Amino acid sequence: MSYADKEIPCRDCGGRFLFTAGEQEFYASKGFMNEPTRCPARRRARKHGAALPEGPCPHDVSGLGSVPGGGTATDNGAGAASRHSAPRRERMPYTGPLPDGPVAARVLRIDPAGRFLFARVESAGFDVYVHHSLFRNAGVREGDRVTILVEDSERGPRARSLWTDQG
Repeated sequence: MSYADKEIPCRDCGGRFLFTAGEQEFYASKGFMNEPTRCPARRRARKHGAALPEGPCPHDVSGLGSVPGGGTATDNGAGAASRHSAPRRERMPYTGPLPDGPVAARVLRIDPAGRFLFARVESAGFDVYVHHSLFRNAGVREGDRVTILVEDSERGPRARSLWTDQG
């Protein structure tokens, strides 16, 4: 069966997220019959019993989802604002200590266009940017465990090397 990326509305944040062809194939292989109804950030928060993320949903591809202030970009109320009201370049980068050697991480999110991914360093709990040149031929998927070598950049931690974990 052939799959194509599709946009799905999130029932929690109101934005639209991509349900990629790869995710659809994964759902089919597991025998799941229903498409997700929440974006990945809201699914993760619900699964772990955490508070819902503040601000714009990072998975919103429509620009209509949650925005700072608790409203949505279409509510015309106090929370109405562009999802780009806090550009990433203005966000505070991680300033904690970085590990010296290779560390275990879990792939959190892969850009739908495959240009980058974010992985969470499990021992320290921070996210690392990984450029596509490090993973494009590795067959990495969201949720996979990887080993990365972390370096600092002006925008926060980024991976210098990435290896897939076997087993």
